Amino acid sequence: MSDTLSKFREYETVLVIPAELPDEAAKQVFERLTTVVNKHGGSVLREDGWGKKKFAYDVRKHSRGNYLVFHYAAPAETVFQVERTLRNLDAVIRFVTHRFGEVTDLEARRADIEKMMRERAKREQEAKEAAERAETEGTDGSQAEAS
Repeated sequence: MSDTLSKFREYETVLVIPAELPDEAAKQVFERLTTVVNKHGGSVLREDGWGKKKFAYDVRKHSRGNYLVFHYAAPAETVFQVERTLRNLDAVIRFVTHRFGEVTDLEARRADIEKMMRERAKREQEAKEAAERAETEGTDGSQAEAS
């Protein structure tokens, strides 16, 4: 197992689908990519959605897109299959794949990514709570000044 694992590399593919498509389309793209990665001996580390954003300029007649992130560890040949699949999917507007490096311990890397995602969620929750407190304090303060 460690012999084949030493040939694994970590990749992240960011792709964009039209913002008009339902969230179900993103799930279908993730399922398709997961199937390709698993079929070629890889392992999915993370699937994430960055949400819908406006483009700086129109891309294939679209002004907005839904950004998706697909993070996986696999042999190098798998990337070709993932990108071929993305080229053949009509729902995908653009994509780019970034290689991070060799993966020597898949379970440790998966644990690192899960820890990173928990920390990010915690920071987002704290920021949300701080914004709500600021909004509440701002509303209370404006009512006190009006009295």
